[in-house]
Amino acid sequence: MPFPRGVIDNDNLNIMQRAMDLACAELAVAESDTASRERVAFLVTGFMRAGEHDPKRLTNFVVEQFKIPQRA
Repeated sequence: MPFPRGVIDNDNLNIMQRAMDLACAELAVAESDTASRERVAFLVTGFMRAGEHDPKRLTNFVVEQFKIPQRA
C-alpha cells in the first residue's frame, strides 16, 4: 500500500534504508558520492510511494532506473 506524502513509519524507513544500502552496493556508489546517493534515495522513495515494499524488488527497480541516463 502506498504511503501518503509526509507520513512514514519505522517499518517503511527500515525498508527504504535496506533498499538504499543494497542499491548503492550493487551500483558501487561510494558514501562520498552525494549526488548519486541522493538519486538512489529519490528513486527508492518514488517506488515506495508507488506501493513497492520489498527491499530486493525496490533494489532491482532502482538499479535498472539508475542505469538510464539522466536528462539535463
